[in-house]
Amino acid sequence: MYKIGMIGINSGNGHPYSYSAVFNGFDTKALEKYCEYEIIIKYLKEFHTGQNFIPNARITHIWTQCPEKSKKIAAVSLIPNISNSIAELVEEVDAIIFARDDVWNHWEMSKDIFASRKPLFMDKLLTPDPQELAQFAELAQGYPLMTSGSFRWSPSIKEAAEKIDFANLATIHGVSPCTWDRYSPHLIEPIFALLGNDIESVQNAGQENSETVILTYRNGVQAVLQVFDKINTPLELTFRFRDEQAPYVIQSSQPTLKNYFFAMVTIMQKFAEMLTTGITPTPLEETLFLNKVVIAAIESRNKNGEKITFVK
Repeated sequence: MYKIGMIGINSGNGHPYSYSAVFNGFDTKALEKYCEYEIIIKYLKEFHTGQNFIPNARITHIWTQCPEKSKKIAAVSLIPNISNSIAELVEEVDAIIFARDDVWNHWEMSKDIFASRKPLFMDKLLTPDPQELAQFAELAQGYPLMTSGSFRWSPSIKEAAEKIDFANLATIHGVSPCTWDRYSPHLIEPIFALLGNDIESVQNAGQENSETVILTYRNGVQAVLQVFDKINTPLELTFRFRDEQAPYVIQSSQPTLKNYFFAMVTIMQKFAEMLTTGITPTPLEETLFLNKVVIAAIESRNKNGEKITFVK
C-alpha cells in the first residue's frame, strides 16, 4: 500500500478535498460541515458512493499552511496524519501530491521535494516563469513527475477523440474563467491530447486578466483561447469545421457533474499507476513544452501582442 502525502491548499482550489477523497473516501457529515465548495459536496455525494477507486494507495498525511484547514480536509477525506511541515510530510510518505495551483509559488515550495526523488504530482503547471522552468527542467530529468489538470482526463475528451472530424477541423475556440497562468493549461492540455503539440506560434492579443491567445499549428489550424478573471463561465472548448458539420462543444462540467468528478478519479488513477509502473503519463518533454506555450503567451502580452515563434 503506497502512502501518499497531500500538500495544499490555496484560494479557489478545492483539490485537496476531492483528490484525497478519490483515494480514501469521505465522511459525509464532515463534508457538509467543513467543505466550502458546494460543487465538491455535490459530486462526492452523488458519484463517489463509497467506491474503492485506487486499492493500492491511500492519502496518509496532509500539510497546509493553515493547521485548522488541514484538520478540516483531514476530517472530510479521512486522512489520519497532519504534518507540521512539507519536509516532515515528505519524510513520512512514498509519494507526494502537490495540489496547489498558485503557480508563482511552485518553485519555492516544491524544489526541496525533488531532492527526495519520491514520485510527485503537481497540479496543472510547473511555473509561468522561464528562469524557474529552466531550474525545474534540470531537477526533473529522470524524476518520477506527473503534471496535469483534470479536464485533460475527462470522459468528454476521450469521447471527443472518437467523434471529432479532425480532417475537416477549421478552428478551435476555448474559454475559461480565472487567470492565464493558473487555468490556461485546462484549455491547452486537452487540445494537445487531441491534436498534438506541433505549435508554430503563440500570440496574445489581450491584456492581463483578459487574455486572448492564438495558438497556430504548423498545419494552419488555430486555437483561440480566452481566459478572463472574475467571469462566471465553465471551461469550454468548441471545435468548428470547414463543411456544414455542427460545432462540437466540450464543457468541463455538465449539469450532472458526472464527467467532472470522473476526471478527478482518472487523473489520480493515472498518478497511482505511475507509482507502480514508474512511467509518467505526462512525459517531461511534453510538460516543458506546455509550460513554454503558457510562458510565450505572457511574453507576447508583455511585448504588445508580438507573435512568439517556436523553431522546430
